[in-house]
Amino acid sequence: MLSKPPSILENGQGLFGTHVTLEDINSSIRDHMNTESQLTSDSQMDVIGDGNGFSSRVILITCNWSIPSESLPKKIVLKIVSFVHIRELVEKAINEGYFKLSKEDETKMSEEFEKSIQLMHNQEIRFYETLKSANTDSQLFLTPKVYFYQKFDDYNSTKGFIGMEYIERSDIRHTYEVCTPEEIQPVLRAIASIQALSFSIPEEDFKRIEDGSVYIQTMHGMMAEEGMKGIFEHTKRTDPERFAERITRIQNHGSNLLNLEKAFDLNRFLGIPRNVLVHGDLWSANILWSSGENNVFSACKILDYQMTHTGNPAEDLVRLLSSTLSGSIRQSQWENILEQFYGYFVEALGESQKEISYTLEQLKQSYRLFFPIGGLALLPLFGPAIDMKMKSMEKEKAAEHRQVVVEKLECLLDDVEKFYLESI
Repeated sequence: MLSKPPSILENGQGLFGTHVTLEDINSSIRDHMNTESQLTSDSQMDVIGDGNGFSSRVILITCNWSIPSESLPKKIVLKIVSFVHIRELVEKAINEGYFKLSKEDETKMSEEFEKSIQLMHNQEIRFYETLKSANTDSQLFLTPKVYFYQKFDDYNSTKGFIGMEYIERSDIRHTYEVCTPEEIQPVLRAIASIQALSFSIPEEDFKRIEDGSVYIQTMHGMMAEEGMKGIFEHTKRTDPERFAERITRIQNHGSNLLNLEKAFDLNRFLGIPRNVLVHGDLWSANILWSSGENNVFSACKILDYQMTHTGNPAEDLVRLLSSTLSGSIRQSQWENILEQFYGYFVEALGESQKEISYTLEQLKQSYRLFFPIGGLALLPLFGPAIDMKMKSMEKEKAAEHRQVVVEKLECLLDDVEKFYLESI
C-alpha cells in the first residue's frame, strides 16, 4: 500500500514542526552563499515573532559555522513556510462560530491554502531576485538582505524557506499601536522607489512578477460573501455599540460595494497607462522598526513580499496609512501624505522618465476608489490577527490597546462607506 505523501498542511519532522532540516539549510547555503562552511548542530535556534506571521515559522539562528569567517553572518533570520498558524486561526474561527464549514469545504479550503502559500513563497523570492538582478541599493527599498532560499517546485512541495539578515534592536508594531506621519516617511520613500523601479527593470522581469502573482485570486477568496460574513460578525463583536450599525449599513450596500473587478482594474478606469510594482500586504506588522530617544521609532525594513503584484499606485498607501496611523490623523492628513509620497515618486523616477505615469490627482482618486475594498480587507488584521496577542497582555495594557483598535476601526468603517458613496 502506497504511503500518503507529506503535506505542508501537516506538521513535519524538521525544525520546530516544519519539514525543513538543518541539512536542507546547509545545502541552500552552499548553493547561494559561495562558501564551504556550514551551520553546525551547535547553532542556536529560537522561534521569534510567533503569532505575527500567518503562513510561516520565523526562526532566529545564532550561527556556529564549521569554518569560521568574518564575512559570514553571526545571526540569520530563517523564514519557513508553515501552515500551523493559519490552521490554528481557522479552527478558532470555526469553533467560535464565525465560519460554518462542512468537512468537504474545510478540506477544499486547506488544499487551496496549500497551493496559494507555495505560489506566494515563490513570488516573494521572485521579487528579491528581480531586485538583485537590477543591481540596486536595497536600502532604497528597505528590503532585508537575502542570504539563501529554496523555492517550491514539482519535486519539492514541503520545504520552502528564506534566510535573511537579522536587524539588531528592531521590532514590529501591530495595528493596536499608533505611528506618526513622520515615522512612516522612510516607508513612503521605499514604496515610491519600488514604484519607480517598475519603469527601469527589464520588461521580462516585470512580466514574471505580473504573471506569478496570486494576489487577485487570494483577495477574491478572502472577500467572498461567506468569508466576509464571519469577518463582519467578528468586527461587530469587538464593540457592538460602535460597530453594529456601521457594519449593517456596509452590508446593506451588498455586492456593489465589494466590486473587486473595478478595484483591481482602477488603472484602466482612471486612465493610468501602466501598472506599478505593489507590495500587496503592507501593514504595520510587516515593517521592522528601530526605536530611538523619547520613544520615537524609525522604519528600517519592509518584510513579506508574498503578495507582490503589479497594480494601482494607491493600494499600498491605503493599507499602510490605515494600519499605522490613528484614524483621526489618517482622515485629516491623508491628502498631505499622498502629496509627500508623490514628491518622493517623482524624485525616484529622476530624469530618465520623460513622462510621469500618473498625476497627483489620479493618485488621490485611486486612494478614494480603492479604500472601500482595501479598508475591508484590513478588518482581519484588527481582529483574529491580534486577538491572541492581546490575550497574553496585562488587562490594563490590553484595554489601552483595544481603544486604539476601536478608534482606527471606527474611522476606517466610516471611510469605507463615505468613499463608496462618493464613487456612485
